[in-house]
Amino acid sequence: MTRFDNVVDGSTIAGRTGNFLFTVGGVASGKSTLQNFLIHRLHVDEHVHFDRTNRDGKSASEAYLNAWVHNIAAGYLPERTQKGVLREFNVRFGQRGRPSLDFSFIEIAGEDIRSIVPTVEQKQPKLNDHLESYLRQPGVNKRFLFISDASRNRLGRGTFEEDVLFDTLIRYLLSDNGIGLRNLNILFIAAKWDVVQNEYKSDRQYFRTNFPQTRSTVLSSPRIKAQYLPFSVGEVVLERRESGESVARLKSIEKRYVEFLISWIYTSFTQRQLKGYPKVKFGLWGRIKNFFAAW
Repeated sequence: MTRFDNVVDGSTIAGRTGNFLFTVGGVASGKSTLQNFLIHRLHVDEHVHFDRTNRDGKSASEAYLNAWVHNIAAGYLPERTQKGVLREFNVRFGQRGRPSLDFSFIEIAGEDIRSIVPTVEQKQPKLNDHLESYLRQPGVNKRFLFISDASRNRLGRGTFEEDVLFDTLIRYLLSDNGIGLRNLNILFIAAKWDVVQNEYKSDRQYFRTNFPQTRSTVLSSPRIKAQYLPFSVGEVVLERRESGESVARLKSIEKRYVEFLISWIYTSFTQRQLKGYPKVKFGLWGRIKNFFAAW
C-alpha cells in the first residue's frame, strides 16, 4: 500500500482563507477510510470534473491523493492517522454549468479530538494546537463531518462515549471561552452502517438512541445546522498474509452512500445542487432528501 505524508506546517496557518472541511471522530472511527473513499469516487465518477492539484503548487498533496485512489482501487483500507499529526490536502470538483468547489480537508487523529473531554487529570478542554489555529482563522469557511463508529456504538452498550465527545466538542466550538464560532454546519455520519443496520429501524433511530445529549444541544441551538447520514464502503473481508497477520480488504465497493456525501459537501459550500446527484435539503437536524425513497 502506497503512503505519503502531507503534514501541516504550523507557520503556514496564520491568515489562511477558503473552504475547509474538518473530519472529526473517535479513534479508529473510520475517518481516514471515508476520506479515501470520497477521493476515489470523485476520481472515477465521469459526471464530475475533479482536480487534485494543490493550491500552493506543491506535489505532495497530489501524490498523496493519487495514492488514496490507487489504494482503494486495489482494495486496501487506510491506516489510522498518527496522534499529534494534522494533515491537509486540497481538492477541486464541479460540473459543466455549475461552479467548481475548491476546498481543503483537515485530517485529525482521534486522540487529538478525544482530549476535548475533561478528565480528572486534565480538567480543561484541549485540542491539537494546529487544529485550534485553523478553527480560529476568521477567513476560513468551515464545515464539519462528525464520524460515529456504528460497529462499536451500539444498542445495549450504554457507554455514550461518542455522545459525550461530540457534545463537548460542539459546545467548545460555539462557546466564547472556546473557539467562539457564530455558526456550525455539521453532517453526522454513522460509519460502518452495514454492521448494525439490522439492529435499528432506521438511521434516525440510531442517532436518537446513541446521541441524546448531542441531539439536545443541536435542537436547542439556532446556530447549528445539522444533517445525518449512514455510511458504508462496501463488503470488507479479512485477508491473511504469509506472516499470519490479518488485513482488511475491500471485496466490493458500495457507491450510493459516498454520492450522498459528495452532494452534501458541494451543496453545503456552494448552495447549488449537482446534476444527477441526490438532492440535499437543509434544516434543523434534517436528513438527506429522498434517501430511503431512492434506495
